Amino acid sequence: MKKNELKEVKALDEKSLFERIKKINSEIADLVLDKNMNKLKNLKSIFKKRKDLAQVLTILRQKQLLSQMENSVSAAKKEKEGDKAEQRSV
Repeated sequence: MKKNELKEVKALDEKSLFERIKKINSEIADLVLDKNMNKLKNLKSIFKKRKDLAQVLTILRQKQLLSQMENSVSAAKKEKEGDKAEQRSV
């Protein structure tokens, strides 16, 4: 995957990333089928697609972890603000 394409993928939301993963998986399956039928000339194309899949999966996981971290940080802030309010009232 080229750098500009990678930047575009990083800008996608999770739903679009899942669609992209399905698309790449089907492309890999087609390439493997072509390889087994001796139609595929460039065998490296399978490995390139697998690498693309790994990159997209990594980006998806990063987005998921980031959202989890944001949720836990916001929950911690709310908890901390609640503790301060209780101390002021006492």
